[in-house]
Amino acid sequence: MAPVTSTGSLDQLFDDLGHPNPYVQTEAFLEMVRHHADASLPRLLLMLDHQDVVRRRAAVRALGAFADRAMLPLAAKFHASSDATVRASCVKAYAQIASNRPGIDVPPEAMAALEAALHDASPVVAITAVMALGQVGRQALPLLLQVCRGKNEAQAVAAVTALAGIDHPDVAACFLELSTAGTTDPYVLETVISSMARVEDLRMRQASF
Repeated sequence: MAPVTSTGSLDQLFDDLGHPNPYVQTEAFLEMVRHHADASLPRLLLMLDHQDVVRRRAAVRALGAFADRAMLPLAAKFHASSDATVRASCVKAYAQIASNRPGIDVPPEAMAALEAALHDASPVVAITAVMALGQVGRQALPLLLQVCRGKNEAQAVAAVTALAGIDHPDVAACFLELSTAGTTDPYVLETVISSMARVEDLRMRQASF
């Protein structure tokens, strides 16, 4: 297939998002960002409702490339949807944005959507929210610290894993607290102990630079 160019129609670009080749998908949504951002963003948000999992995942990846422009529309989409799959896709799009743009400033509306996702009735949405907050990093530190001390063991384990990748003194303090509390869930405790080694390794490597 010939490379997508700016002369290609927007409809063709959306057709390419359903292509099985990830490279073709990537070229299509990057072209959207460069030349058709205003027209393509609403259509990508609608694709989060698509029954075709390939197209839905492609839309998530595409929205991740829109960065700041997609933050508020994703929050509106999340709050408006009664479909857990759509809400999970919104959260995954936030994770893509944060992964593509480390350190990006997440606006309050987007952080509120991610916090709401933590308490979602769907376990998939709730766990996905922890993973997305892990991608957000330091800005999400208060929420992650709260989750790792919470009663939802699956979320706590995911939060501990996410925190291990964030360089901040509060992380080590939290892990020490959980490791010595005596009431920490055994599965969470196991994750904390292994994560403490990761935190120490991260600290030592940074100190050597």
